[in-house]
Amino acid sequence: MGMAASQARYLGLTARKTNVEYEGQQVNQARTALANQLNNTFNDLIALEVPTAPSTQDFTTTQYSYEDGTVGETISSMTPLDNDPDGYNYLVTHFHYADVFTGIENKKRNPQVYVSDRVDNKEIEENKIQTITDPNTGEVIYTINGKECRAYDENDVDQKAIYDQLANSYSDIKNADPENLLTYTDAGGNIHFVMKDQLENAAIGAVDETTGKSELSDYYIKNSKPTIDTIVGNKVTSTTDPESGSSSYAVNGNTCTKYDESNEELKAAYEKAVSENPALGKINPDQLYTYTDKNDGIHFISEDDLKGIMDGTASGNDYSVSYGVPIMVGNVELSVYNPDDKEQSAAYEQILKDWPTSVFANSDSTIYTWESGGQRYFASEEELMASWNSAPDPTKPTENQNTLNYYCAKDVSTKIEVTEKALIDFNDQGRAESIRFEDSSLVIPLITETKTDEEAYQDAMNQYNYNQAVYEKEIENINAKTEKIQQQDRTLELRLRQLDTEQEALQTEMEAVKKVIDKNIESTFKTFE
Repeated sequence: MGMAASQARYLGLTARKTNVEYEGQQVNQARTALANQLNNTFNDLIALEVPTAPSTQDFTTTQYSYEDGTVGETISSMTPLDNDPDGYNYLVTHFHYADVFTGIENKKRNPQVYVSDRVDNKEIEENKIQTITDPNTGEVIYTINGKECRAYDENDVDQKAIYDQLANSYSDIKNADPENLLTYTDAGGNIHFVMKDQLENAAIGAVDETTGKSELSDYYIKNSKPTIDTIVGNKVTSTTDPESGSSSYAVNGNTCTKYDESNEELKAAYEKAVSENPALGKINPDQLYTYTDKNDGIHFISEDDLKGIMDGTASGNDYSVSYGVPIMVGNVELSVYNPDDKEQSAAYEQILKDWPTSVFANSDSTIYTWESGGQRYFASEEELMASWNSAPDPTKPTENQNTLNYYCAKDVSTKIEVTEKALIDFNDQGRAESIRFEDSSLVIPLITETKTDEEAYQDAMNQYNYNQAVYEKEIENINAKTEKIQQQDRTLELRLRQLDTEQEALQTEMEAVKKVIDKNIESTFKTFE
């Protein structure tokens, strides 16, 4: 090998050796980084918390309960009292569950409200209250169901005895001005008490501003017990013109006028009503009266029916036509809320009580009601019409309507909880044996039970199973990550060994080339000696 070639070879080997050394350093740095990753993974493994299965003992408590004669009460907490001035040693919270009549709000998606004209025929019951004016004295005498009302006489032994019983039960009677009290005796001989001012308002169908109803409270003794009933105020009333002597009628406070066939609006409504109620067409038009209600519905009623209702001798038919009003929700027909229906009234009043700030409770529009699945529901005309008008396609007005808020009232199982001071006696084992509550002299024996909250235990077990699954998944992830790091380290270690072998081979070859170069140099220099 020539001198130049040997030197070039030596330089090439030196460069390769330098590259091998550099790559070896890179491999070592990579292995160091993998070692750090492995250390972090080990720390993650140490940090994992091993889930612990719940024990039923953790959810088992000693529960005290008792019977108070009406319902079973359960004690939920007993907090010790120190130095109570009345001698009680615990503040006790106890509860029971009871059905509570509750107003409920519901939301109906795409309610399919349908609006159209409505023709109705409703029966108006005969008036319970009549008035008779004495032609000689001008005194107005009231009758209820045909029984004459007279001023309460405190000197009447029978009246006074009934009054005393009622006054003990009803503050309205107790606090009433005696001059405002009237009495009457029913067909069974029972003495009734009514308020004169209420009677006067009910006789003319006046509506109470608070309740929105025309009614009269009727107090009497029934089956030896004080009782209060409600008498619905007169639906039909009349007034007499003092000059002409002619009478005019009013139905539910709406003034009636004689039907005028020449009035096109009235005639159109009349014909529409007759089309669905042929009986109306058989009444002589000269005998018909008409009125318009607050919702612009047009009503027709015969004079004979008006007189019969007022005299208390017969009910009457009230025919009506209303334009552009809610008719149906889905496939269920709507009707106008009837405050004289006790079931409807009770539900409606409860809804107002429980949802006082709702649009429904503050609506001045007509309230509609319907039944579905044995439950009565309510909605305001305002919200029904809003759903009707919300349909995006006018050609399909009952499709894709906005949500309708509607309401009902029903019994809901409710937790009734009370906290009060009590005196508790314990036995030698530290268990409570009896309890006496404040403001009571009754010592009640306690029932001791060991209760396991199965629902809470199952929730805890479900959480444990979830935590265990998460823990095992984390272990799997750490093991997989560790295996990957170890595999990468093994690959780098193998490469490092290859580099080490290559480094030794390069070193050996470099030494051989160096000897050749040294020999060439030596032979060259000897030439000149």
